[in-house]
Amino acid sequence: MSPARPAAASNATMTISLIVCTRNRARRLPEFFERIAGLEHTPGGCELVLVDNASSDDTAEVLAAFAVRAPLPVRCVHAPVPGLGRARNVGIANARGRLLAFTDDDCYPRSDYLRAFVEVFERHRVGVAGGRIVLHDPTDALLGMKEVATPVEIAPHTFVPAGLVHGANMAVRREVVEAIGGFDPRLGVGTPCVAGEDIEFVARAIWAGWAGRHDPGPVVAHHHGRKPGPDAERQQRAYDYGRGAYYARLLLDPRARATYARGWYRRARRRGLGRAALGRLSRELGGAARFLIPYLARAERVPRFVDGIS
Repeated sequence: MSPARPAAASNATMTISLIVCTRNRARRLPEFFERIAGLEHTPGGCELVLVDNASSDDTAEVLAAFAVRAPLPVRCVHAPVPGLGRARNVGIANARGRLLAFTDDDCYPRSDYLRAFVEVFERHRVGVAGGRIVLHDPTDALLGMKEVATPVEIAPHTFVPAGLVHGANMAVRREVVEAIGGFDPRLGVGTPCVAGEDIEFVARAIWAGWAGRHDPGPVVAHHHGRKPGPDAERQQRAYDYGRGAYYARLLLDPRARATYARGWYRRARRRGLGRAALGRLSRELGGAARFLIPYLARAERVPRFVDGIS
């Protein structure tokens, strides 16, 4: 697999790049690739960027085999350090699209997925957008879904609720990434914060002055496989840690601090003082602490993608 290389404005040689990160899911990838092979192409060109995030199974071989027979251009790259935010940054560094779309290896995009995102950005003056996420297996728990069938506008410099846009179905203009940097590597799957890298990225764009949008046009079906019960409850608790980390990150931004302090307080107050609500708040505060420790230690920073230097 080819090494990561930095992104630059001159690399934007096609309309849209779809970036998908995977780790140790070689057995499940064929089903994902079957859906990817059915994607409609877009005017101006499209590509698939597959990021192997430090897998220890046969993922690299499975990706390479698909790249040979895929009906669209495929770029296979390697992210050596575990962490979804880090892997997505490697994907950005190797993408050539003017639009950068993201989904997960357990999501199945509808055939018009890429074209739908292109239409969202052509019709609306937004810097970042998210789409619908529906449940693939009706016996799975309702986790990570976004089945809202009506558009939601996100105005610049406003509170962005966690879950409004998901990394499993989102896209961004290249110029936004070049202005604000990539995903925060201290957030997301593979870090102590567990989640939150997607909504923090969206909020950072919003507070840099871009508008955003949830649009029902781009659709993926999420096949996460978690059933109602302990497995789903563990994942929900993980989302609580990520939410708290996200709030903490925005509280560090002087422009957003007052807005996010009020937003977090109001949501905690609305949940009340029951045992479940207090447990959720405790995990959010724990997530905030998990983020602040490496942030204050300056252990790792958001990468920049400007003038060919990342």
